[in-house]
Amino acid sequence: MEQLQEINFISLLLVASIITGLGAGIIAGLFGVGGGVIIVPALLLLFHLTELPTTHIMQMAVGTSLATIIITNLMATFKQQRRKSINWLAVGYYTPGVLCGAWLGAQIAVRLEGELLQLLFGIFLLTVAIKMIKSGEDKKQDNKPIRLQRLSSTIISLIIGALSSLFGIGGGSLSVPALTLISHIPIRVAVGSSSAIGIFLAISGAAGFINAGWNKPDLPTGSWGYILPEAFFGIIIGTLITTPIGVKLAHTLPPAKLRKSFGVFLLLVGIKLMIG
Repeated sequence: MEQLQEINFISLLLVASIITGLGAGIIAGLFGVGGGVIIVPALLLLFHLTELPTTHIMQMAVGTSLATIIITNLMATFKQQRRKSINWLAVGYYTPGVLCGAWLGAQIAVRLEGELLQLLFGIFLLTVAIKMIKSGEDKKQDNKPIRLQRLSSTIISLIIGALSSLFGIGGGSLSVPALTLISHIPIRVAVGSSSAIGIFLAISGAAGFINAGWNKPDLPTGSWGYILPEAFFGIIIGTLITTPIGVKLAHTLPPAKLRKSFGVFLLLVGIKLMIG
């Protein structure tokens, strides 16, 4: 009987994770984010429905989300590179800070309650969203000269990495606005560059969650630290199908409309984070 229940649990988790991945893939390809803003809430609901122990559910949702983002962003980056929509100099400037910040964020996430940080992050996203929506009305935005500075890029990316790892997102919610508003990179190139930056962010963050949860006795059997493999593989199946569709949509919409759409997307994410 126990063996049958375990098979049913794995089947339910796998199917539900595939459905989650289908939605996350569209978001990842369209906006250059890892899809974590969909994956984390979906996994929280899914873990509650499957009656996993509640002690580490948030950490497991975040850790599993980051692991899936590695594959999702690899796919998105490959597609974006074929369209020559990545500024690799910007990726190089942002990556060192992102790596350090993501590892740090994972260590903090497994030790702290996240309600206050979630509220503050939601407020921050609302501010960025309003700025992005307004900048979508500026037709000269994409014609400004690109501005990249090593020190400022490192500091900004350190913050991006830490916050993204805390909440299990791919960093696009922060790196796309940073690349467009601070470094003056056109929105389509910013989306592509964000996908590449997100690979390194997700690798560092996921490794941090594996390290922090390794050999913890109260985690589900077979888990990789705070990463649940059944959910990981299910989400990957879904995102591999729909991420190319999202990338194609990103290159169909006009830049101003894409920027406005991204602003609305951030607005919704911010509200969701604030209300819990």
